[in-house]
Amino acid sequence: MSEYTKYVIALREVARVGPKRFAQLILHYGTPDNVYNSTLEELTSLPRMSAGKAQEILASQEKLKEIENQMDLLAAQDIGISTVLDENYPALLQQIDDPPPLLYYKGKFPLIDKTGVALIGTTNPSTAGVEKAVAWGKELAQQDVVVVSGLAKGIDGAAHVGALSGNGKTYAVLGSGLFNIYPPEHENLAAEITKAGALVSEFPVNSPVTIGQLMARNRIVVGLSQAVIIVEEDSNSSGTSEAAQKTIEQGRPLFILESENKKSVEKWVQQGAILLKDTIEIEMLLQYI
Repeated sequence: MSEYTKYVIALREVARVGPKRFAQLILHYGTPDNVYNSTLEELTSLPRMSAGKAQEILASQEKLKEIENQMDLLAAQDIGISTVLDENYPALLQQIDDPPPLLYYKGKFPLIDKTGVALIGTTNPSTAGVEKAVAWGKELAQQDVVVVSGLAKGIDGAAHVGALSGNGKTYAVLGSGLFNIYPPEHENLAAEITKAGALVSEFPVNSPVTIGQLMARNRIVVGLSQAVIIVEEDSNSSGTSEAAQKTIEQGRPLFILESENKKSVEKWVQQGAILLKDTIEIEMLLQYI
């Protein structure tokens, strides 16, 4: 936490300022506390800033004391907060188009000077897909790579399990708040993850899961990773597809494992993904990134 944390929380959670508008405010005012020294007229002079939103921003400072109390409660529960203005904010994540203004985390985060690789895929995998996710998660972890995924059912959960079985580190990026683990059946897995890695979320700690938030977290999964591997995709894998597309847009290396879904493999290879066939290729992958 820093001297600016409470202001970032006020802007993000009380005034409901999104990542791009937050960046606009920092570009104009320099620091978030300076926003509250502004006037309604100055705020509304900014591009696409309505009077209603400007009023909402200025009014959010009334919650600063309440936010300070909440921060103390979170610290007592070992919940950390990293804002985009802090030195400990992951440099890789800062490079994406719309980095989250703040992250809540529980566990060891960020793991400085560690390579991160994301394993993504369907929530309804084949048995072979689960086995591959576990194997790749384990092998990456044994190569001292942080395995990044989204704690979802299927490939995500298997990737985390693999990393832990390799006595490694893994980040689980949530589409809910840290106090609302989703899916609930992964609560024990989440607790294990915090011992060597971390649970990470840009959403208020009590936030329930939503489809929009699940999709939004994909950019963070990509942003925390030097490379992304599609383990297995199916026709309903909209989240996987979106994360893969984000990877391409951000210029990060995209890999895909061989699977029975030949159409998926062919589609992503045509878009620049590199096909991987066996975990022995991990050394090549790490040299590539």
